[in-house]
Amino acid sequence: MIASIAWKNVWRNKSRSLVVVFAITLGTIAGVFVAGMMNGWVAQRIDSVIYTELGHLKIQNPDYLINEESQYSLPDIDSILAFCETTPGLENYTTRSKIVSMATTAGGSTGVVLKGIIPEQEKRVSDVYLKILPNGGDYFETKSKLPPVVISGKTAEQLRIKNFKITQQVLDSLTRQEVPNELLEKLKPLIDTRFDTEKKFKPAVQKVWHPNEIRKHGPALMRTASYLKTRSKITFSFTKQDGQIGYQTFQVCGVYKTTNTMFDQMNAFVKQEDLAYATGMDMNQFHEISIVLPENTKDANLLKNRLAQKFGHLNVMTWKELAPDAGMMADFMDVYYYMIMGIIFFALAFGIINTMLMSILERIKELGMLMAIGMKKKKVFQMIMYETVFLTLTGSLIGMALGGLLIAITGTTGLNFSSVAEGFEAVGWAAIVYPSIETSFFIGVTFLVIIIGILASIIPAKKALKLKPVEALRIE
Repeated sequence: MIASIAWKNVWRNKSRSLVVVFAITLGTIAGVFVAGMMNGWVAQRIDSVIYTELGHLKIQNPDYLINEESQYSLPDIDSILAFCETTPGLENYTTRSKIVSMATTAGGSTGVVLKGIIPEQEKRVSDVYLKILPNGGDYFETKSKLPPVVISGKTAEQLRIKNFKITQQVLDSLTRQEVPNELLEKLKPLIDTRFDTEKKFKPAVQKVWHPNEIRKHGPALMRTASYLKTRSKITFSFTKQDGQIGYQTFQVCGVYKTTNTMFDQMNAFVKQEDLAYATGMDMNQFHEISIVLPENTKDANLLKNRLAQKFGHLNVMTWKELAPDAGMMADFMDVYYYMIMGIIFFALAFGIINTMLMSILERIKELGMLMAIGMKKKKVFQMIMYETVFLTLTGSLIGMALGGLLIAITGTTGLNFSSVAEGFEAVGWAAIVYPSIETSFFIGVTFLVIIIGILASIIPAKKALKLKPVEALRIE
């Protein structure tokens, strides 16, 4: 009966209650959507760390971590591979050789880590082969006279292998991407002019397009006007196994791009036998083994401990240890979500308290009469607490429903931040985010709302309990 009376009291002044419900709804939508967007970003970052960059587990020689020299390869490699083949959960692995090198072309030079891989094995643990750019070649599929190498788009820019040129075909492609004709007319003075770097191309575009036009259509122009010289030759210099400086010319067969600029800038991939031949390493000499676990394996630490017990002389690390930033986000993201929602509801609680105090001031005589005819203070407290919780819960449930719907829509279409992609990708964040949220989040928020409602009811309830029935009945 108390709950029924409280629900009716909430709607006695509909305008005031609706204003509060609307405010709570907006705050909840904002909080839920921000949480969903952060969750989408973190999920994409973790997915990139595991399935593109590192894997779930990595086995290395401890000495190689201290000094990345080629002689510190994995000892007793056959025993390690046999253990991985026969242990459930460790079947998806790849071996890699690594060497620090200097890449040089006629247009520029940059330092990269050459990773010697077995392409078919690598596809089992890394999706770099799926990140090959359009018109960026292939992943060790085309045969060439020179040893093939797969480099990143960032490395291609530094070596001047990636150029920019506006042609009629580029303008036609931009037309299909719904770039206005008046903007295309402004680009015509630049037709057939080749720019060997992005830094040279951008100022030329800025002279003919306004900043707002660049902000809206610039990403499409940069993507369409760029082209890659995928058959270019790159000479790599490195320290060979015997300590001498060695050189080897590779031919670019593919250009990839991930969501992590730092990873792209550091890594280039060649076939393991080509790297072994160039550096004088043995064909069976590897510096790391990367392992990807099945999706139903939730705890990489269990398999890490098994590997550490079997091969105590080696260093075994999980992805959380190798990428502590992503590991921290994975472990503490739930705390961040509830902190966001807690801050929002804490701010809204003051409005709720004010609304309930006004409601009590309007009903002083009524409350006095209820206490005069025998309603206990406990019941009065419960009634006000129910009113506060109902008011808060109504707005938050509507907000969670609308926020969840917004996440479902944007989780399919994605949110495109291409205009600031360079900044996001510099720290490993994807420029296109797909918001997502788990059902448990809404359950947790519901409990949080109830707690906030109870706490917000304390001050109004104390105000009501201080009323003396005789004095309250005299108030007009």
